[in-house]
Amino acid sequence: MANRNGTAYDLTLLCPIIADGDRGQSPVGGLRDYLRRLPRGTESPFCKVTATHLARLSIIDDIYFQGTTAREDHLHSKYLWFNTNFDGDPVSYLDSMFDAMPREIGEIWKCCVGFPGVAAGREKWKHYMFRCQIDTTFFFAAVNDMSVDEMLRGLMLKQEFSVFVAANQGVAAERLQQNFLAFMEDFKKAPTPQRGSVYYQFDGRGE
Repeated sequence: MANRNGTAYDLTLLCPIIADGDRGQSPVGGLRDYLRRLPRGTESPFCKVTATHLARLSIIDDIYFQGTTAREDHLHSKYLWFNTNFDGDPVSYLDSMFDAMPREIGEIWKCCVGFPGVAAGREKWKHYMFRCQIDTTFFFAAVNDMSVDEMLRGLMLKQEFSVFVAANQGVAAERLQQNFLAFMEDFKKAPTPQRGSVYYQFDGRGE
């Protein structure tokens, strides 16, 4: 399947944005402002959708003309581009997304043509999302056989092991072994880092 690589799934949507009206702020202008205000990192609404590896939202205004000898094409409307990589299947993921961030879904997609609204229920929303889906022709997943939690713990171990190596330069072999065993015990007991976190230290020194 083009949209799957290992256990990871790539969902890509192109959703046409409602054309500008005669009065008030344009739909694309309102959407652009809302996307700018969306929190990132650990406060991102997508952190509440626990299977998410990454999620991106962007607005495509038109096709970039590269100059001759390329043919000059233009889009019939502006598009909201949504791309997310996650563990599992797209139906379960969209169910989780609908449960975790209905307010954000309503604010983002209300500017798009054909959006049924959150009040219409999850099934109509999922149907709309799948209508906007485009197949991924070449999905490259950086890690395609690890869950989000496994990746976060792997990143934490990598970062903390670098700190451990720097702190144990020149330590005698017997003492180094003791320190390493203690280090691994600390790692096993450490909580999994928050989704969207940049810092993975055992003791939160990066906060």
